[in-house]
Amino acid sequence: MADLKIKPNYSELARMLDVDRHTIKKYHENGGIPERKKTERVSKWDKYHSEIVQLMDIPGVTKSGVYQSLKYTYGEGIGNYNGFKAYTLRKGIACRKADVTPHLLYETEPGEQIQCDWKECLTTHNKDGIEYTYNVFSATLGYSREHVFIYSVGKTEDDFIRCTIETFRKIGGKTKILKTDNMSAIVSVKNGKRTVHKKIQSFFKDIDVKLELCEIRMPVSKGKDESSNRFVNWIKAFDYQIQDETELIYIIENYITSESNKQNNSRTKVPPAILFKKEKDYLRPIGNEMNLESYVQNRKRTKVPNTQLISYQSRQYSVPCKYIGKYVDAICVGNELYIYHNHSLITIHTLSEKDINYKSDHYIEGLSKRLKSDSDEIEELARKNLERLNRLGGD
Repeated sequence: MADLKIKPNYSELARMLDVDRHTIKKYHENGGIPERKKTERVSKWDKYHSEIVQLMDIPGVTKSGVYQSLKYTYGEGIGNYNGFKAYTLRKGIACRKADVTPHLLYETEPGEQIQCDWKECLTTHNKDGIEYTYNVFSATLGYSREHVFIYSVGKTEDDFIRCTIETFRKIGGKTKILKTDNMSAIVSVKNGKRTVHKKIQSFFKDIDVKLELCEIRMPVSKGKDESSNRFVNWIKAFDYQIQDETELIYIIENYITSESNKQNNSRTKVPPAILFKKEKDYLRPIGNEMNLESYVQNRKRTKVPNTQLISYQSRQYSVPCKYIGKYVDAICVGNELYIYHNHSLITIHTLSEKDINYKSDHYIEGLSKRLKSDSDEIEELARKNLERLNRLGGD
């Protein structure tokens, strides 16, 4: 009939075959294959599609880092990581490839070793485009793979000592060995020969921890901590997402630290937090706190007044308003003033010649607690008040 260009009698065929004539017509016009109506698959991830594409195009970012950024921003309701991976695979969204270097693995006994390193010269912007340049001190216990990440502006000898002390405080004890590479903060290398700085030698002798250095140009011998860098790379997905430096510190030292210790380790097949429950019983007591304090120069403990300002060397520096009435510790390292509450870093100031030093976000936060105005009015009032304070204080 097709060759003779004869149109079938669909009604007659329908009576003969007991099939709806429209069905017969549909099959005939499509060569025996019915035309099916296509439906577009809808996913709850679709509304984040452009953001996912943008985040995964950041050089060095990881898929898990992008997921953690989305989870931090939108909460648990976005779905689990497996659903996120399936969506990116279905849509063909992939991270830029990163180079990897293979290395041998080895195991240590509980409480025996901790490995540490700097993740250097990181840059993150807040939502207003203000840039923060900093370093992250990362430490990983050899047995459990428990991670600790500490925010630091500098990476000097004193910064290394401060971060090491804070690491042992955070894990609640010390290991027998601390292994790291030949960073300039602790050793000098000349003609292939390395010399540990005298202050570093005295520090490790006093805290009774053995300092073990990697072979020169062989950082892979501390691969457990090198592998923790992938968690530090999560930070890249928070660029232009944070409110201020205080939130950045929280994300690094609390959120990323906590989430990384919940992830299954590829070697142990369990999260570090599980094995750490066992390893912490093998850590040795930190010992004489006064002995540790002698290595952290210019430390001052003070109670935060209603002005949100603490005094340090005849100058005043602000903290977030939630610490009013609480005790904080101010530690000076180089030109930076690190302010802690219960061993958690809450803010950093650069030492100043001005009498009063409010961070704008601290001042805005304080005003918003007192005034019932919209955010634009509060920000404008804060700007004018801070300008007046700066004129009164002088440089």
